[in-house]
Amino acid sequence: MRKLEITLTEEQYQHIVAERSYGNRANLEEETFGGCDICLHVGSPDVFTASLEMKMINTIDLGEVDWKFSKI
Repeated sequence: MRKLEITLTEEQYQHIVAERSYGNRANLEEETFGGCDICLHVGSPDVFTASLEMKMINTIDLGEVDWKFSKI
């Protein structure tokens, strides 16, 4: 089995946590079910730096991240 690893900075992680918290509160208040999309935009498969975007209530651009495939 393979695993996709995305390395986040502390700031990127905190931004995701804050957006999830906000989205969960909004969904609870509106009595809706909602999830989130996390999009890794890779320009070339041989380059292990990409841009990460999260969509929940808002779309947030988290900036550049490092990523890799590894074995479990």
